[in-house]
Amino acid sequence: MPIQLPNLDDRTYDDLVEEARSLIPTYAPEWTNHNPSDPGITLIELFAYLTELLIYRLNRVTDANVVSFLKLLNGPGWQPSSDLAIDIQKTMQQLRQIDRAVTCEDFEQLALRADDRVARAECLPRRNLQMQDFETEQAGHVGVLIVPKTAFEAQLSGILATVQKDLEPRCLLTTHLHVAAAQYRKLQIATTVVPLPDVKDADLEQSVRQALKQFLAPLTTDDKPNWAFGRNVFVSEVYQLLDQFPGVDYVTQINMQADGSNRRSTTLAGAFVGIKIRPYELIANLIDADITVNIERPID
Repeated sequence: MPIQLPNLDDRTYDDLVEEARSLIPTYAPEWTNHNPSDPGITLIELFAYLTELLIYRLNRVTDANVVSFLKLLNGPGWQPSSDLAIDIQKTMQQLRQIDRAVTCEDFEQLALRADDRVARAECLPRRNLQMQDFETEQAGHVGVLIVPKTAFEAQLSGILATVQKDLEPRCLLTTHLHVAAAQYRKLQIATTVVPLPDVKDADLEQSVRQALKQFLAPLTTDDKPNWAFGRNVFVSEVYQLLDQFPGVDYVTQINMQADGSNRRSTTLAGAFVGIKIRPYELIANLIDADITVNIERPID
């Protein structure tokens, strides 16, 4: 739906004449003849006519004005085509494209656009990634973490260089840009599940292992973003995933550990809740050795 242009002045010829006549007693009280035959009234009507023409033009933008505006937006070398509507559409589409990196969203979108091999990008404001200290804020620094598509993981160094080269001229002055590889947190999971009676242990074990891999993976199988940067891994989520899994009757136990450490979220009572993930971290792709699935069948 086209934007409706506002009516900048809706006064008509009659309104202008009446307004001018109403001001005569204030500014010229000696002027008492207000009939159309009076020369002064004739001048008022003439000026009202000319003013109405100007108001009409005020509420309209000519094609020449539109072309002038388009030249200002596209540069002096731009030339209009035979279809002004198409020229306007193309110019507006160009204006909507991000060309400068100001916000975190700008950095992320431009990083994805800089190289087709980039699957995900995460902006870390006020972070100097060259110091390997992602926790300390430093004014004027911006970090961008890159996750390559699965097929291009071996080309990561080249991808980082390409994104750095593309983003640097788009940054604001005094901005120090750092493009680096995403940080990963290694996770190990051990779970015990009770299967339904007609489910084979080996099949269920493999299915559960695959479900956990896909659930925590940074990318989906078609290289779409999956697990979010900085999203904690809660035991309750894993319970919910496995409890609703086909072939599982119920889950009796889940244990998780990150990098052999004890960095865990705890309740006030000290109970294990989950693994803390820092804002710049993702969960590393799990392999079979990272997942232990114990099948427990109830004793009749």
